Amino acid sequence: MAISKTILAANAPLVGIKGETAYGEGIDSAGADGTAYRQLPLLQATKPNFNTQRVDRLLSGRGSIENAADSYNTGKGGTVTMPFDFWATPKLLAQFMALVGQEHSETGAYIHQIEFDSASNAQAIGGTVTANLPSTVNLAYRTGTAAEAIRVTGAMVSDLTLTLDAGANNGLMSLSGNFFSGHANPLATGTALEETQDGTWTKPDWGTYYSIHDITTKQLEVEAGGLLDMVFKSLTLTITNNVVRVGQNSNGDAEGLHIPNFDITGTLVVKYDANFDYAAGTNILQDFLDYKTVSLSLLWGDGTVGTAGEMNITAEIQYTGDPSQDISETGIFHSLPFKCKQNASTEALKVILFNGESQTAW
Repeated sequence: MAISKTILAANAPLVGIKGETAYGEGIDSAGADGTAYRQLPLLQATKPNFNTQRVDRLLSGRGSIENAADSYNTGKGGTVTMPFDFWATPKLLAQFMALVGQEHSETGAYIHQIEFDSASNAQAIGGTVTANLPSTVNLAYRTGTAAEAIRVTGAMVSDLTLTLDAGANNGLMSLSGNFFSGHANPLATGTALEETQDGTWTKPDWGTYYSIHDITTKQLEVEAGGLLDMVFKSLTLTITNNVVRVGQNSNGDAEGLHIPNFDITGTLVVKYDANFDYAAGTNILQDFLDYKTVSLSLLWGDGTVGTAGEMNITAEIQYTGDPSQDISETGIFHSLPFKCKQNASTEALKVILFNGESQTAW
C-alpha cells in the first residue's frame, strides 16, 4: 500500500459541546448530529483520553513473554478526561461555571448567577435534569475529516481555573481545566468512535472577553479597614469538585457521578501601598496570622450586570500561607495564597454575569 500523503494540521481538529437533556444521553446517536455543537475557542485541540481497565499477566507455563490472550482490557468501569484552555467569553464562562459547580440560576434576559455554598451545589449527578441542572454535555472531537471523530457523553468539568494576569494573554481572562466522564465504553449508544460529527457547529461569542484592564472595581478587605481599593497584577482561582463515577449500568458506564466536596483555591498578587501594608488597621500579614476571613470583590461594569462583558465576582477568602513578597521593577507586591470559605450565610464564591442567552440554549 502506498504511503499516505495526508497531513493533519495542528489547528485542524475542533472540540465542541452541547448540553444533555438527560445524563449520559447520546444526542443524535445515529450520527446525524442535528443538534448544534458549540465550538470551543481552543488554541489547540487535543483528543479525549480514555482511561480503561487493563491487566497484563505473565502466566505460568507461558515462557518468558506475555501471551496476547492473557491480557484484559475494557472500557467498562473506565473514565474519559480531556484538557482545555481558552479565553473566557460570557456564554462559555456561564456554562463552564455551571459544569464545574453544578449550580445555576438566571434572571432577566439574561443574567446568570453561579454560587458555591454548603446548600446550593448539586452533589449527585444523574437522574432528572431541570433547566440544565445537573449539567452535563456531549463532548465531540472532530479532526475535520468526514466520518472521523470521537464523541463522549455524560461529560462535566472536574476542575476549572480562572486566570487573570496583566503580563500574560494581553490581560485577558483564560479558562483552563479538564472534562470528566464515566462513559468510557465505545460500545455505548452515546459514546462513539469514528462517528461523523459534521452537523451544525456554532461559534461562541468571539470578541467579547474579560480583561484585567477593564475591571472597574477592585477591592479587598484588610484588617480593620473594610473593603479597600487595590492594585493587583494577577489572580488565579481554581475550582476542583473532586468528582468520581458511581456504579455501572449494563454497558459498564457510570450510573451517575458524585461530588464529595469542593476545593476553591487561588493566589492574588496585590500591590504594597497605604491600603495593604504592615501598619495597624491595614496590616495584611495580621489577617493571615489571625486566620481572618476577608472579602474580595471584582466588578466589570457598574455592578448592575446589564450588558455583555459585565460581571461581578465576590469571594470570602482565608490566606493559607505567609504572604510572601513579589518584587519587580513595578514595586513590591504581596503574593497571597488563599482558599475560599463560606462565611456564615455568605457564599464562598459567587459569580454574576450577563450574556444575553438563556441556559436553555446550552
